[in-house]
Amino acid sequence: MSILLYFINNVLSQPIFILGLVVVIGMLAEHKPGSKILPSALKAVIGFTMINVGGQTLGTALLPLQQLIAHIFAMKAPASADIGATQAASLTDVGFDMAIIFACGFVINLLLARFTRFKFVHLSPHVSFFFASLIAALLKFGTDLNTPVRLVIGSILLGVYMTFTCAYVNVLIKPVRGADGFTLAHSSSSGLLVASLLGELFGDKKHDLEDTKLPVKLNFLRDMTVALTLVMMLLFFALGLIAGPHFTMTQVAGGKDFVVFAITKGIEFGMWITVILAGVRMMLAEIIPAFHGIAHKLIPNAKPGLDIPLLFPQYPTSVIVGFLMSLTTGIIGMLILAAAHYPIIVFPALIPTFFTGAATAIFGDAHGGRRGALLGAGANGFLLIFGQALLLPMVGTFAPIMRILSETDYCVYGPLLGFVLKLVHLG
Repeated sequence: MSILLYFINNVLSQPIFILGLVVVIGMLAEHKPGSKILPSALKAVIGFTMINVGGQTLGTALLPLQQLIAHIFAMKAPASADIGATQAASLTDVGFDMAIIFACGFVINLLLARFTRFKFVHLSPHVSFFFASLIAALLKFGTDLNTPVRLVIGSILLGVYMTFTCAYVNVLIKPVRGADGFTLAHSSSSGLLVASLLGELFGDKKHDLEDTKLPVKLNFLRDMTVALTLVMMLLFFALGLIAGPHFTMTQVAGGKDFVVFAITKGIEFGMWITVILAGVRMMLAEIIPAFHGIAHKLIPNAKPGLDIPLLFPQYPTSVIVGFLMSLTTGIIGMLILAAAHYPIIVFPALIPTFFTGAATAIFGDAHGGRRGALLGAGANGFLLIFGQALLLPMVGTFAPIMRILSETDYCVYGPLLGFVLKLVHLG
């Protein structure tokens, strides 16, 4: 058992090994020579690493905004300076359960893809890793079940989640540009469903957010890297000014002038967006052709589920608008909970707000144009904040990391599962 846990925690939990193995297996199935397999596998995992490290570091760059927003509204932001330490502490009580659920859930996903009509292989291990942790926490702190039963139920739940979220997103993704050959395996799937429905019901596809006309002198803002860099500079500057230059310099910027701090943070954000976009191009060029071998020989008609940044290059405006809209409604939700004297202080988790806000705006725009993007991202902000408020009391010592990384599915399916477990009194 110790060898198995070591393998799960040190090999399977590293997405690059799973993605590299997928490329190798796919190309072997098509009888490609080793001289092509090795470079292709390396390029795929390097591309993924650029996306993953870029996303994590980009998210970390947002964390100072929490301190500024908290100070402006006289609230206490979660202590989240060291995400790695918070993650390690949060996994202390559920680490064993999480590891087994993570591995077995992936096996169930593969079996469902091979033997049912739901031909979707979830290839975002970082997503399933954290969702396995959430399921483990809900079962451990919400039931009296013994360990073997928790592991069986948790593995089935994760395998079903991995398969069916990819399946319904595959339906929703059809009008999305740049999504040929894959579906999404991302924990914003419930938000994507809501955004798509709102776009279809209340939007207008004729008015695409990406077609918004700009004066000729501002056409440079169509470059996503430039636009996001400038938006982040302005956001850090505005919030720093409102929070107070002295507070920003002494408590947030480490003694830097708050204007210089805003400029450097914006450039840092833009740099990591550039890294992500380069990784997207490199990974897609390798993973999609390689997966054809799996789809033809091993899991007929299979489709890979990949991560949300793959869609960013086609929707630069939606990425910006989605983040800002989800952040706005998240802050509104925070103030509503505070006014209602909710017993737990809940604060918008900025890393999920950026990625899920971007994702829901993209799907809202694809299904309902500008109005769909605004409605979808706005609804997402409310789902994140109110769902987090319901989730935190249910997950025991796993709560600290959920204050930082709780994306839409954690905030929707997490409380739903918690309520079901409470209702049926498992134990």
